[in-house]
This record gives sequence, structure tokens and C-alpha cells, in this order.
Amino acid sequence: QIKAYTQLKIAGLYPSAYWTGQAVVDLPLFFLILILMIGSLFAFHYGVYFYVGKFLAVIFCLVGYVPSVVLFTYVVSFTFKKVQNTKEFWSFIFSVTALLCTVVTEVAFFLDLYLVTTVLHYVFSIFIPIYPLIGCLICFIKVSWKGKSESGGYSDPWDRLLVAVLAPYLQCVVWLFLLRCFELKNGGRTVREDPFFRKCFTKAKAWKFPDVPHEENEDEDVKAERLRVKEILSSPRSEEMPAILVSSLHKEFDERKEFLLGRKIKKVATKHVSLCVKKGEILGLLGPNGAGKSTLINMLVGEIEPTSGQVLMGDDSLGLSSEDDSVRFVGYCPQTNPLWPDITLQEHFEIYGAIKGMSQSDVKEVLKRITSVLELKDHLQKTTKKLGMGLKRKVWGALGSAWGSPAPCLSSACPSASPQLCFALSMLGNPRVTLLDEPSTGMDPKAKQHMWRAIRAAFKNKERAAILTTHYMEEAEAVCDRVAILVSGQLRCIGTVQHLKSKFGRGYFLEMKLRETADVQQVEYLQSQILHIFPNANRQESFASILAYKIPKEDVQSLSHSFSKLEEVKHAFNIEEYSFSQATLEQVFVELAKEQEEEDSSFGTLNSSLWWERTQEDRVIF
Repeated sequence: QIKAYTQLKIAGLYPSAYWTGQAVVDLPLFFLILILMIGSLFAFHYGVYFYVGKFLAVIFCLVGYVPSVVLFTYVVSFTFKKVQNTKEFWSFIFSVTALLCTVVTEVAFFLDLYLVTTVLHYVFSIFIPIYPLIGCLICFIKVSWKGKSESGGYSDPWDRLLVAVLAPYLQCVVWLFLLRCFELKNGGRTVREDPFFRKCFTKAKAWKFPDVPHEENEDEDVKAERLRVKEILSSPRSEEMPAILVSSLHKEFDERKEFLLGRKIKKVATKHVSLCVKKGEILGLLGPNGAGKSTLINMLVGEIEPTSGQVLMGDDSLGLSSEDDSVRFVGYCPQTNPLWPDITLQEHFEIYGAIKGMSQSDVKEVLKRITSVLELKDHLQKTTKKLGMGLKRKVWGALGSAWGSPAPCLSSACPSASPQLCFALSMLGNPRVTLLDEPSTGMDPKAKQHMWRAIRAAFKNKERAAILTTHYMEEAEAVCDRVAILVSGQLRCIGTVQHLKSKFGRGYFLEMKLRETADVQQVEYLQSQILHIFPNANRQESFASILAYKIPKEDVQSLSHSFSKLEEVKHAFNIEEYSFSQATLEQVFVELAKEQEEEDSSFGTLNSSLWWERTQEDRVIF
């Protein structure tokens, strides 16, 4: 639910180690619960003889039953994303299944349907993991009951006792196999290195590169980036290799059927995205909700398997190691804080530090920095559930390197640094590649400023690189060296912020505020005057008394003349104030987001032009 397991795997934890750790806690606890329950049952054993052989059979069944049920719960945990849903659903299923199996079997027994009873007992014991212990106890009671142990009217309960004892051991093998299959499907890169879960004979991954359709009006910077990636892959030793290289990354989710129409729709999350990030660079990935940013990040960390394309990170970009090893170079800061509520802050750092291979002395040095810079001595021993949201997100001021000297931001000049704890965890071990998925989400403006400075200090003039996803152009401008904008999974533009401003900020925006709400005729007359001044002005939909227009650069021959005419309009139409400014990159981004909304509603194709043609209908930009 909090994606802590994903974070642990990205840090380098093997799935087999994770499940073994879970079992070390779950198995003794489940054993204790069942022993207490069975002990309470036998404490009131009136009328039951204790045969040593039969009692040992129950114990032998219990030894296999506990790991079988625990492994079964691990397997079914892959079917739900929320822990609470898993607990409630499967607790109900277990209870109802156990009750129904017991009732059906015993009803058949009391109706003298002995063959049916035996068949049901065999089927339930083999295929229902919750039943074998119940069936074993029932058989134990039947063979031990006074005067019933030699009942000749039905088959010997010893035969049924045997299958109930052995079935859990067979089920353990099945659940282990299924757990391995689920991990191979969903486990990411660490599974392929895991000594237990990996395939016996692994082959190098065959990347798929289908024929990629490119639009004729593809942005020139996007095309140049794609050709640059292609050139690097074709001649990897020609220049300094980037830290992150993404080549034609494409992801299509499974088809789904609409309930009413029955149509099949294939969801395309990313459309042949190609980009590269050089060492010491932070690339900002912008886009509206549903643009494919998080999907792209999840493919980079190995949580989602791409449909086609290739990803090279860390030493992979140097051609010195395989894709399976790239996880060692990756730090990941997800949107949600992957923090355990009952674990202290200090224990979080110790756990992740140990997984990443840090020595205890290095971890202690990290904690000293945290305590001295952010005055967290009183909070390190607190569990995260006892911390406020501010403290959860205010733990570490940009650790430049967990192995070397502190980052510049960790000096006395910036004592109030407050990045997220998960950002700090992602920087442990000095990863060569860091992926930051909206790291400043939910932070107040002051905290964001500290966060941005921390990120800049962590990557400035270093041998590592980062990709940062965000919704805000302000954040990208403050942190990133280059910016890439995704719309409906397609890379629309890429370059430095200043380059994009110069390239796309070629128009003007006019915003006017009326003193009072005008009627339709007044608005139409005002619009005719605006069109007289700016013939190609495009009116945007307005709120209340605010009118907005987009004006091409060609309509503005002279700023002084434009302002003079606008002053005349202001006095003639009772306008309280107006704003006339050059189009910003933020407004360009908003318009691109608007294109995605239109595509989602019409299932059409994207308009590749980044300028806006005049239309009859209004459009919201503010």
C-alpha cells in the first residue's frame, strides 16, 4: 500500500530475503496462535482418548499446515494493492470456506454417505489450503472417541487422516512455485539476481524495437534528441556516455472492454519516448495527470515491464554491465512516503543503509549529520506515525554522498534545509542515477525552496544524474537543467527552460478585468474593438468579469502603439485593469495539458502545433 516493498527492491533487497524475513515473523506467530487454540480444545477432552500416534499425526500436520497457509497468504497478497482490503476479504473467505467445507463433509457423514464423505475430504484437503488441519482434527476425534474407534460402518478414518497430514506439504511446494512466478512477473530487476527466485537459465533480455511511426510535424528538438539517442546506441564509444539513456520506450496496457458498448480500447501510456540525461544533469519531466510521467518512472525502476524500447542507466550506459545490475546504481523517491508507521527514523536509515551495503560507521556518520544540521536528536527515536507531516518530510538536507564529504547545503549557512525523508533514503549509497517522482508534493512554499536547493546541491558538478517529475513549471525552472514535456504519453518538447521560453513564448496574453459584469452585447462590442487592434486575437473563455485573449506576435508591431490603443479601450469600456504580457512557458504547458483533455474526450490525435488557431468556441486557460 505504501510501496515500501518496491522501495526495498529498488534499494537492492532480494525478494527471497524479503519473504524469508516476513516468514520469520509470521510462522512463529501463527504457530503460537494455533497451538493455543488446539491446546484449549484438548483441555476439554472429555470422552477423547489420547493415542500417541494420532497426536503426533496432528503435530506433523500442524508443522506443514502453518507454512502452507502463510505462503498462500503471500501469494494472494499480489491480488490487492491495499492491505486493509486484503485482510478483510481473505479473512472473510477463510472463515466462510472453513465453515462450508466442515458442514458439507459432516452432513454427508451423518447421512451415511461414507464414500461421498471420503471423496469430499480428499478434495478439500488437497485443494482448500485452510481445510487440512480442520479435517485432521475431525479424523483425530473420530478415531479417538470412546466406542467409535472401531466403527465398521464407514471407511477407516486413518486413511483420511493421512491425506490431511500430507496435503499441506504438497501445497507448500505449489505456493512457493506460484510466489516465484508472481515475483518473476512483477518483481523487477532484483528478481533476476535472486539466487532463489531467478530462472535457472537466464538469457539476455531481447529488447523489442518495432517500426516507430514519427509524425511529419514532430518537434525539431524532440527529433534531435531521438537521433542523438540512436547515434549513441550505434556508436557507444564516440563520446561521453549519458548516465540515463531511454530509447523508444513504449508501453501499452492490456485491452479492456467498455461495459455498455463492448468496445475494446488499448491504453497507451507512453509513445516511443527517447531521451538521455548526461552526468551532472537534472532532467525535469512535466505533464498533466495521466500524461505518462509515473509510468515512465516505473519502467525506469523496473516496476513495470515496457512493451518495447530500451533503458540503460548507471554503468549500463558505459556498456560495462548488464541491465540486471543497473538497480545498484538507482535511487528512487516515489510520490508516496514508503515509511513504516511503527519504525523509528533512525531504524529507517539503518535498514536502507544495510540493504545498500553501507557499513555501520557510514550510517552513524549520516545520522550525525542529520542530528547536527536539522536538530533531530529528539526525533530520531520516534516512530513515523508519531511525527507530523512536516517532520516526515523534513529530515535530511541533501546528503551529497553517503560515503564522502557532506553536500554544500549541509553547512551552517542553510540550517533549515527540509527535503523529504524518502529523498534522503534515495540518496543513500551515493547512487549514480536518482529518480524523483514529484518529491515536493504536499510541501509548503518555504519547504519547497529548501527542497529545491537541496536537490541542486546534491547533483551539482557530480558524476550522477536525475530525472524529476513535476506538475509545476516553477519547480522545473528552479531545479532542472533541461525540461521535457509529456502529453498523452508523447514527448512534445525538450530543452533548457530558457530555450523553450525563447522558442514557444512568441505570443502575447491580454487579460482584462471589468468593473462589473457586462452583458452579452457589451462583451461582443468589446471583442470587436480588440479584434480591430489585434486582428488574429483568440478569445479564451473567461470567469465572471475577467476576459482573456491570446495574441500572435505578428499582431504586435509596436508595444507603445498597442498600449496606447488598450488605454483607449480601457476608458471606453469601464475596464478596471488589464494585463498585456508575453506568453509564458507555464501558459504553453497549460495549453498542452488542454490538448490532452481534448484527446481523452474525443479519442482523436494530438495537434502537434504549439500555437493556437482562432476558434469560435471559448477555451479555459486561467
